[in-house]
Amino acid sequence: MVACHCKDCQRQTGSAFLTVFAFPKGTVTLTGDPQIYTRPGGTTGMPLHRVFCPDCGSSIMMYRDDTNRINITAGTLDDTSFFKPTANIYCEAKQEWVPLAPDMRCYSLQGE
Repeated sequence: MVACHCKDCQRQTGSAFLTVFAFPKGTVTLTGDPQIYTRPGGTTGMPLHRVFCPDCGSSIMMYRDDTNRINITAGTLDDTSFFKPTANIYCEAKQEWVPLAPDMRCYSLQGE
Protein backbone atom coordinates (compact mmCIF):
# COMPACT_ATOMS: atom_id res chain seq x y z
CA MET A 1 0.00 0.00 0.00
CA VAL A 2 1.72 3.13 -1.22
CA ALA A 3 1.18 6.77 -2.05
CA CYS A 4 2.65 7.57 -5.46
CA HIS A 5 3.86 11.13 -5.95
CA CYS A 6 4.97 10.83 -9.60
CA LYS A 7 3.92 13.55 -12.03
CA ASP A 8 1.79 11.06 -14.01
CA CYS A 9 -0.28 10.20 -10.92
CA GLN A 10 -0.56 13.87 -9.99
CA ARG A 11 -1.92 14.64 -13.45
CA GLN A 12 -4.27 11.66 -13.47
CA THR A 13 -5.81 12.49 -10.10
CA GLY A 14 -5.62 16.25 -10.37
CA SER A 15 -4.15 16.11 -6.89
CA ALA A 16 -0.83 15.65 -5.09
CA PHE A 17 -0.63 11.83 -5.18
CA LEU A 18 -2.45 8.57 -5.88
CA THR A 19 -2.92 5.78 -3.33
CA VAL A 20 -2.70 2.20 -4.58
CA PHE A 21 -2.10 -1.32 -3.39
CA ALA A 22 -0.55 -4.11 -5.42
CA PHE A 23 -1.85 -7.56 -6.25
CA PRO A 24 -0.29 -10.30 -8.37
CA LYS A 25 -1.57 -10.26 -11.96
CA GLY A 26 -4.38 -12.75 -12.49
CA THR A 27 -5.75 -12.52 -8.94
CA VAL A 28 -8.28 -9.75 -9.62
CA THR A 29 -11.21 -9.97 -12.02
CA LEU A 30 -12.97 -6.91 -13.41
CA THR A 31 -16.52 -7.06 -14.64
CA GLY A 32 -18.14 -4.75 -17.15
CA ASP A 33 -16.27 -3.07 -19.97
CA PRO A 34 -13.42 -1.02 -18.49
CA GLN A 35 -11.40 1.16 -20.82
CA ILE A 36 -7.62 1.41 -20.97
CA TYR A 37 -5.41 4.43 -21.57
CA THR A 38 -1.76 3.60 -22.32
CA ARG A 39 1.26 5.87 -22.43
CA PRO A 40 4.93 5.73 -21.43
CA GLY A 41 5.20 5.99 -17.67
CA GLY A 42 7.58 6.33 -14.79
CA THR A 43 11.28 6.72 -15.24
CA THR A 44 11.54 3.70 -17.53
CA GLY A 45 9.24 4.92 -20.28
CA MET A 46 7.65 1.45 -20.35
CA PRO A 47 3.98 1.47 -21.38
CA LEU A 48 1.77 2.10 -18.36
CA HIS A 49 -1.81 0.91 -18.77
CA ARG A 50 -4.37 2.86 -16.75
CA VAL A 51 -7.75 1.14 -16.50
CA PHE A 52 -10.80 3.31 -15.90
CA CYS A 53 -14.58 3.15 -15.82
CA PRO A 54 -16.09 4.35 -19.12
CA ASP A 55 -19.27 5.49 -17.35
CA CYS A 56 -17.85 7.73 -14.63
CA GLY A 57 -14.16 8.03 -15.54
CA SER A 58 -12.94 6.69 -12.19
CA SER A 59 -9.45 5.24 -12.19
CA ILE A 60 -9.62 1.54 -11.29
CA MET A 61 -6.12 0.16 -11.65
CA MET A 62 -2.84 0.41 -13.51
CA TYR A 63 -0.20 -2.05 -14.64
CA ARG A 64 2.90 -2.43 -16.78
CA ASP A 65 3.63 -5.39 -19.01
CA ASP A 66 7.12 -5.86 -17.53
CA THR A 67 5.89 -6.54 -13.97
CA ASN A 68 3.82 -9.30 -12.39
CA ARG A 69 1.53 -6.99 -10.43
CA ILE A 70 -1.44 -4.71 -10.86
CA ASN A 71 -2.05 -1.62 -8.75
CA ILE A 72 -5.62 -1.06 -7.61
CA THR A 73 -6.52 2.54 -6.77
CA ALA A 74 -7.63 2.73 -3.14
CA GLY A 75 -10.35 5.30 -3.82
CA THR A 76 -12.36 2.83 -5.91
CA LEU A 77 -13.22 0.69 -2.91
CA ASP A 78 -16.44 1.04 -0.97
CA ASP A 79 -14.61 0.40 2.32
CA THR A 80 -11.18 2.01 2.57
CA SER A 81 -10.96 1.80 6.36
CA PHE A 82 -8.24 -0.87 6.18
CA PHE A 83 -6.06 1.08 3.76
CA LYS A 84 -3.00 2.70 5.29
CA PRO A 85 -0.04 3.43 3.02
CA THR A 86 3.24 2.09 4.35
CA ALA A 87 5.48 3.93 1.88
CA ASN A 88 5.72 6.89 -0.45
CA ILE A 89 7.18 6.45 -3.93
CA TYR A 90 8.57 8.97 -6.42
CA CYS A 91 9.26 11.24 -3.46
CA GLU A 92 11.53 13.41 -5.60
CA ALA A 93 8.39 14.61 -7.44
CA LYS A 94 6.17 15.23 -4.41
CA GLN A 95 4.51 18.59 -3.94
CA GLU A 96 6.43 20.72 -1.44
CA TRP A 97 3.31 21.41 0.61
CA VAL A 98 2.65 17.67 1.21
CA PRO A 99 4.06 16.53 4.56
CA LEU A 100 5.27 12.94 4.73
CA ALA A 101 4.62 10.87 7.84
CA PRO A 102 7.92 10.16 9.60
CA ASP A 103 7.03 6.49 10.12
CA MET A 104 6.59 5.83 6.38
CA ARG A 105 9.39 4.82 4.05
CA CYS A 106 10.09 7.19 1.18
CA TYR A 107 11.56 5.98 -2.11
CA SER A 108 13.01 7.93 -4.96
CA LEU A 109 12.62 5.80 -8.06
CA GLN A 110 14.92 7.64 -10.43
CA GLY A 111 16.39 4.97 -12.70
CA GLU A 112 14.22 2.23 -11.09
